[in-house]
Amino acid sequence: MAGETIRTTAICMAIRPWSQTSHVVTWLTDSGRVTTLVKGAVRPKSAFLGQYDANYTCEILYYARARGELHALRECSPINRRDALRSDYRALALADYFRKTAGELTPDGPDAAEWLKLLGDALDGLTARTDKSATESLRRLLTFELAVLEISGLMPNLANEAENTVFQLRGERRIPVSREVLECLRSPATEKNLKILVDAARVIGVFYTFHLDCASNVRRTVLRMICNNEEGKTTHEEN
Repeated sequence: MAGETIRTTAICMAIRPWSQTSHVVTWLTDSGRVTTLVKGAVRPKSAFLGQYDANYTCEILYYARARGELHALRECSPINRRDALRSDYRALALADYFRKTAGELTPDGPDAAEWLKLLGDALDGLTARTDKSATESLRRLLTFELAVLEISGLMPNLANEAENTVFQLRGERRIPVSREVLECLRSPATEKNLKILVDAARVIGVFYTFHLDCASNVRRTVLRMICNNEEGKTTHEEN
């Protein structure tokens, strides 16, 4: 790979300053995470001005250096800016959490393509949504998190028809799950009860803590932003 010039579709995951005029940009591609140096990114006449930002899907061209080094970004053209996220604070917070989760869990190699699609679809759903309520935000959160568990091979068994069931954790630990929460997890997109959605988010939060090590602090912050009622705050502060 080193010494090659590679063109690919990528989602902009994070941007940080490198110098007074340059950026380091992390991307998610169909082969994994790629970190590029964008020299002169903020100069007034830079060809990169306005071409990338967090949540953008872009076509990028970069020169691949040796593994572990910063690659040199040569070209960048936005394909999907997702500008609607800027006017929806809940969606923007969810997008940040989705990016961090995907960034931490996506493997390098061909399996990354499935994660790229998952993240792109989740960001597109946030962009297109017209319902900006806490209920809809929790539906989006749970839909994404269950998809992450599915891709990771960690999806809990949701087929139990009993009134109450449990999710098995590592060792002897188990999570009790009510029938209402179980039904919500089977189809979060159709759940209308905010309390049930919050309870389902709590269950998945505990499940994530035991099985996935990713963006837990960001998740707690996002849940506080989504649920601005006292019941929601009490519930997700436990996770």
